[in-house]
Amino acid sequence: MTDRPPAPAPGDGQDDAHAEQVLSQALNLMAGGGKSPAAPSAAGAGRSTRRLSTGQLILLAAIIGLLVGIVAGFLSLML
Repeated sequence: MTDRPPAPAPGDGQDDAHAEQVLSQALNLMAGGGKSPAAPSAAGAGRSTRRLSTGQLILLAAIIGLLVGIVAGFLSLML
């Protein structure tokens, strides 16, 4: 037979709460949330800044360029 660790006592809720907090923070980090919302940093409290990477900026510029080109093409066909 395998030895099992003893079951926690019924009044041992503090360990459960700590385990849930650690799990919540780990899942939040894995989802890309950074720090948990319960503990906002002093510098960014109440303010959210999102920066685009270089690749995202290039992709956005390409999409805008394509849309402008399509509109210009349709306008040249109509005139």
